[in-house]
Amino acid sequence: MKVKFNQQNVALPISDELIALLTKVMTSKQLSPTNATDITFNFRDDSYDPELGGYHPVEIRLVSVNEQWHFDYISDFCYVGSGFNTELTKEIDFDFTNDVGFQLYSGHHKLAALSELFQLWQSNFIQYVEQDIFNISTSTS
Repeated sequence: MKVKFNQQNVALPISDELIALLTKVMTSKQLSPTNATDITFNFRDDSYDPELGGYHPVEIRLVSVNEQWHFDYISDFCYVGSGFNTELTKEIDFDFTNDVGFQLYSGHHKLAALSELFQLWQSNFIQYVEQDIFNISTSTS
């Protein structure tokens, strides 16, 4: 199965390694634009804990347009608070559809302003996946 990604007019540079990683998951689950209009990938470290830390959960959503996959968003979550007030929230969000990004402690920014952060995040995330840190699940509609 040939998986096509739209990499034109994308505000942040998506690496070939990230494309290859997502393609591998999609191929293994036989997901294509002909049988799904969107795909949400969930990457979870089962040992991630508000007290002990661990690897942040990540969610990546792709949408199908003209039989190509387009990045909708990439969100990285973390625990904030302590005790009974601990909750999982977005720490970093790259919203490709709306050309805006978010950082928990600095707010919203145009995606282009987050290019260095995205490159660092992307590199680290790929290394974590390659180290088999995450359980990966997908959902489609």
